[in-house]
Amino acid sequence: MAKDFIFNKRPFGSHEPKSVGAILDEMLRSNPRLANACRMFKDALAEEEETEPDRLFRDLHPDTHLCVDLKILSRKPGRMHVDENISCMLTRDGEDHFTAVEDALKKQAAERRNPIIFKGMRINVHRSADGTLYPTFNRPYYTECFTFSDFCRKAAEELMAVAEAFERKWK
Repeated sequence: MAKDFIFNKRPFGSHEPKSVGAILDEMLRSNPRLANACRMFKDALAEEEETEPDRLFRDLHPDTHLCVDLKILSRKPGRMHVDENISCMLTRDGEDHFTAVEDALKKQAAERRNPIIFKGMRINVHRSADGTLYPTFNRPYYTECFTFSDFCRKAAEELMAVAEAFERKWK
């Protein structure tokens, strides 16, 4: 005896088998974030198929791991918020264990190790982590009219001016 299934029209509490379409429809209706992500993914695939058809699993390979431990190492304490994204590197440590380490590049770019105190045409003065000051030379562009000896003279003049300015400031 064959039963006729009417998809998405089942009485509440029915325990009969569902079709895959009905399960997906139920999931997408109950979770708007998942529905939005699926819609964005579908739009991206549609754009790709216009340029290059039949590329569904050539660049994107789904891989689902059930019942795994995931440890996230981030720069700020506490749990991640619901819609929060982090840029991280995911490492598989064991059969059922993964570790995600947040990118440290953002933090390194934000803080400079030795900031420039004085920026001149020929020299820069930096402050090291312990507070001492040290000069560095900028790379000159040499021409027939501006030679190495000219650069040395101009850099010496600039060093003398910086030394006088720092002497006045610290007296």
